[in-house]
Amino acid sequence: MPGKIRDKVAELVKTKSPLYFWTIGVATLIGFSLIFATYNATYMHALNTLRDDANASAMLRAAVLQSEIEKHRTSPAILAVDRDLKDALLTSSPERLRDVSIKLEALRKETKSTVIYVLDTRGTALAASNWGFPDSFVGNSYISRDYFTEALKHGVASQFAMGMVSHRPGLFLSHSVVSGNKIIGVVVVKLEFNAVESEWARLPDKAFVTGADNTIVIAGDPTTRFKRPPPPAQDQLAVSLPIESVPGWRMHVYRSTDTVKATALAVGIITLLAELLIVGAALWAWRRNTHIRLREAADLAYRSRLERDVGERTHALRYANDKLSEEIEERQSAQVRLNALQADLVQANKLANLGQITAGVAHEINQPLATIRVLAENARAGLKPAAIDSNLESIIRMSERIGHITGELRAFSRKASGESEPTSVNEAIEGSILLTHSRMKAHEVKFIRPKVNAALQVWAQRVRLEQVLVNLLQNAFEAVSSIPDAKVTLRVEESADSVRLIVSDNGPGLPESVKKALFIPFTTTKPQGLGLGLVIAQDIVRDFGGDLTADLERSVGACFIIKLRKVPK
Repeated sequence: MPGKIRDKVAELVKTKSPLYFWTIGVATLIGFSLIFATYNATYMHALNTLRDDANASAMLRAAVLQSEIEKHRTSPAILAVDRDLKDALLTSSPERLRDVSIKLEALRKETKSTVIYVLDTRGTALAASNWGFPDSFVGNSYISRDYFTEALKHGVASQFAMGMVSHRPGLFLSHSVVSGNKIIGVVVVKLEFNAVESEWARLPDKAFVTGADNTIVIAGDPTTRFKRPPPPAQDQLAVSLPIESVPGWRMHVYRSTDTVKATALAVGIITLLAELLIVGAALWAWRRNTHIRLREAADLAYRSRLERDVGERTHALRYANDKLSEEIEERQSAQVRLNALQADLVQANKLANLGQITAGVAHEINQPLATIRVLAENARAGLKPAAIDSNLESIIRMSERIGHITGELRAFSRKASGESEPTSVNEAIEGSILLTHSRMKAHEVKFIRPKVNAALQVWAQRVRLEQVLVNLLQNAFEAVSSIPDAKVTLRVEESADSVRLIVSDNGPGLPESVKKALFIPFTTTKPQGLGLGLVIAQDIVRDFGGDLTADLERSVGACFIIKLRKVPK
């Protein structure tokens, strides 16, 4: 295996020119130089950004601390001119001193300072806000405290020190009390920075404040208090700035530089990956160019062969397309003939029903004609004028009934158009009842008809809808013709978007053999029937966008349901 590798390397060296290897070497040198320069530039930029952030953090912390100190610095100055406090110092009255202590306690709660107390010129505390607690400052001597002696000398003073009674460190702000031209006492306010130190302890940066003697006075780590500040570690950036409200105090922030190194390293890696990507793309382009010329010859041969194949397949496809066009034309012609045949079949079914209706209609017409004849003979016999008017009115009424019946027959026999339109449900029911009335009377059937809202409309055609209703009603009348108490019911059920016309009877019902193939052509229970009536009726209803179904679970009689689309009001 090592021998094969050496052979491959030797072959590669032979096939490449010296310029190729010189180019690779220069590109590698430039690449590493770019990575090094990018790392250094990124490191310096990130370090400067980190320094700016640390300075901003130190300024913010110093501003918060300075604001807290300045807020309480005015308290001793205001108390130093308080009339009650001066009177208590001048008189040393226990009652007045107690009232001053109560006032100091209220002020401490309002300002949220640690403790406020009043010293006489000997440094003894006469009143204090903690006067009611066991660790009260009242009676203690603070003559050795710098904030007391400095206030007597200069009027105001401040000192950060450990409390003599509480043993807790804090900043003491003092102001002398003057009556006339004489100092009669000193007011002291103590501040503790526990909340500030707790907040600093939660933050990742190391933050602390040093006093004038360069010892730590406030820090997130309480164990470092009153010690010299440690030097920053190698992976830390140190910034400091003065706190102007307290002379000699400085704010210090140590921030880790780990993110700087990580950022520079990440950018260096990204640069390396980008260079590798560029080199890889260049190598890929070079390898691609070496194959282009070989592929051009192969592509030329392939295109020639492809053009020949495309010509042959185009000829075959054109021939197949011509054959397909002929088949489509034949199918369209067949569909036209089928539609015409179906329309003729519907019309034939209608005329067949019309033939069955004709005998009954003739009886319906003969009755009013006989009445008209009798009334006319009576008029000729010389009736009185009043009787003649009554007879003429009856003749007019009978004539209108004959015209209505013949009009329904003429409309029923006419071929309907193919478009659905808003159709009155009530008018379609009235027309179908009129056409089947004689059949109903002949079979002595009790017919229950619905009360329909005259405004109710469905998408259909009146003549074709009447044809479906006539077919269903005639079937129902024939089904109950041989049973006592024969009854046929027509119901109308209305919903939000549809209307159902339900024709049911109390006859013998449908045989099981017929139920399975009820809407299949040539399925019938009549000896001389063709079995096309229900099939045609279903096709008509489906042309309307509805459906014709049968309730096959019904135990008594037969039930057919016409479901149609409702026309919105």
